[in-house]
Amino acid sequence: MGSSHHHHHHTGGTHPAVRVADLLQHINQMKTAEGYGFKQEYESFFEGWDATKKKDKVKGSRQEPMPAYDRHRVKLHPMLGDPSADYINANYIDGYHRSNHFIATQGPKPEMVYDFWRMVWQEHCSSIVMITKLVEVGRVKCSRYWPEDSDTYGDIKIMLVKTETLAEYVVRTFALERRGYSARHEVRQFHFTAWPEHGVPYHATGLLAFIRRVKASTPPDAGPIVIHCSAGTGRTGCYIVLDVMLDMAECEGVVDIYNCVKTLCSRRVNMIQTEEQYIFIHDAILEACLCGETTIP
Repeated sequence: MGSSHHHHHHTGGTHPAVRVADLLQHINQMKTAEGYGFKQEYESFFEGWDATKKKDKVKGSRQEPMPAYDRHRVKLHPMLGDPSADYINANYIDGYHRSNHFIATQGPKPEMVYDFWRMVWQEHCSSIVMITKLVEVGRVKCSRYWPEDSDTYGDIKIMLVKTETLAEYVVRTFALERRGYSARHEVRQFHFTAWPEHGVPYHATGLLAFIRRVKASTPPDAGPIVIHCSAGTGRTGCYIVLDVMLDMAECEGVVDIYNCVKTLCSRRVNMIQTEEQYIFIHDAILEACLCGETTIP
């Protein structure tokens, strides 16, 4: 019942939302559909891609590997004496019925650290999600943009208030102060350390618990949730799709992973980088829907 539409996928027609109750059947069908299924859906995200994206290059970002699409990019407030310094490789991304609920950005390189914290301050962010280790496969993936105790970046002073280390992630709480402002900001960084160096997690359980923790810890009136991995694309995209689809499954009893990914790719380039990631998102949502809350205190 309700699954007859699966057979029409390869016509390139519509991609209706899938009822949570039909998700297992849908995924199994997609996995066995030779040449169609996941491969075909994944590849459709890149059709006509090159021609349109080259025009979108942002002035001054020629060396950026992934330009931020201009109309959705985060613009930093100009600093005194340097009105041009508004560029940061970061994009606003919508959440479930919440516009600009996320900011997807690259892991800060040393020269970007001050801009990164300026953005966190400017956007009133209270949660930062980091989905990479500092070094993976012997390469630096992201600079250590936070202090071990306290440090000042430009006019922003950051103090590490506390660290909570769990099996698959670390939560660091920071107090931010800025010259000329009386208010202090509290920012939490949720650092997921269990993403494997190659591929995707074998089970989604840990990542799902992590996403729920971030959701539960972010105040409703906070600014956007900042999410980054190394380039701020693949893993960052997976996180956002899972977050939005968990809300959709809960509120509507359906998920629309295909269209969620399609929208994401229109906001920031390469948000899902591999077919493997696309399949992982489906398996993770299925696990969430089958198992429900599995967090062990």
